[in-house]
Amino acid sequence: MQGNLQQVPLPEVLQFISMGKSTGILQLRRGGLEISLSIHNGKIINSSALERRRRLGDLLVNRGLLKRSELSRLLNLQKTVESDKRLGEILIEREIVDAETIRETLRLQLEEEIWNLFAWDEGDFRFEAVPASQLGAPIVQIDIEPMILEGTRRNDEWTKIEQYVPSDRVVLETTLGEQPDSFERDIDLKPHEWEVLSQINGRFTVQAVVTRSNMGRFEVYSILTQFIKSGLVTMREADPMSLPPLENGRHVSQDGFANDEDKQGKGSGLLGVLGRKQKDRTESSAVFLSPIGALAAYHNQLVQRVCALKEYKAESEDEVVVSKLWTGLVQVFSRADLIRVSGNRIDVTLVERFFELCGYEELIDECYEDVLEALTSVLRLVYVHFCRRAGEKPVARVARELLDEMSPRFSVKYREPFPFAERIQNVLRIAG
Repeated sequence: MQGNLQQVPLPEVLQFISMGKSTGILQLRRGGLEISLSIHNGKIINSSALERRRRLGDLLVNRGLLKRSELSRLLNLQKTVESDKRLGEILIEREIVDAETIRETLRLQLEEEIWNLFAWDEGDFRFEAVPASQLGAPIVQIDIEPMILEGTRRNDEWTKIEQYVPSDRVVLETTLGEQPDSFERDIDLKPHEWEVLSQINGRFTVQAVVTRSNMGRFEVYSILTQFIKSGLVTMREADPMSLPPLENGRHVSQDGFANDEDKQGKGSGLLGVLGRKQKDRTESSAVFLSPIGALAAYHNQLVQRVCALKEYKAESEDEVVVSKLWTGLVQVFSRADLIRVSGNRIDVTLVERFFELCGYEELIDECYEDVLEALTSVLRLVYVHFCRRAGEKPVARVARELLDEMSPRFSVKYREPFPFAERIQNVLRIAG
């Protein structure tokens, strides 16, 4: 069975498969995107969308069921020793997360994926019957009929929601500070609504709020629609290079300095002073406050040296490539917000100062791990990007030379010991 979704909508295709209790694979293609649904006896048991890297892990991390460092270690293991296993299988075998939690998380994820597919009003479909043995072990089993009813309801609601929240790229701001005291006293929100409101800070996009709220996209959009209709929340176009103003009205650029005068050493603001001290420390010595500072210094030096290579072929976007990469990463690493990125330079002054003041206690361990893994991820992405610009061999040579320079003299005040060389080597190996 095959056809076009304009002529036969997806709900009708799924209903036909459900009524026939068919077993096989339903392939959906729109543009360059292709998704396959595995169906057994008329029930959906898997989706190729579930294989997207890190998705399950990120959901478990955001729900507090898995540590970020643990996820990173397991993903590395999956890429090497146990490449034939899914992340869920590894988690269950090592008794890190129980099977029921994995199934429930995957069910929620799969339902979200299917409901998103219901919005496809164009594209092609093809259903091919295959033996059940070719489908693999069922991850979950989802009845199609209830999915169709809920999907139809959501599609009707989406039409109304899009009038208020037209894009997931807009930035959200609250109006609480502009309202009279009586307005705040009159607010009566449910716990999950407070959870969404707590993510709105004038910097996060709609997509970031969805990622961090641990709820489905539809639920978050519905809540945001109510917030906007009531005047509790406003929207503006996203500017990845801007930050909200300080209390004194000045803006902080993403390298941690308060203004241009501070960048030149003339400012007296606290952020400017801290920024200059951090710059001096990370660039002139191998003694760091924490491993976070060391990774940032390695990244900044690597970018600077690679850009000086004769093999390097620069393009206009390269001047802000790290800023663009970070804009996407910070929406996944929900506790790495204090890192500042300006152009291609990473500044960890604020986050290190926060850890120094609070102390590296158990309560902020998750925040520390998120920051560490976010820096590791951006380093890996930057390495891949510059390999494309200058070739893998010269970039790898520069990366090794820089590591050889820093490793013998490496020390940190907090979080010692830290396998700095091993961390960098793993990043470069995986990126390569």
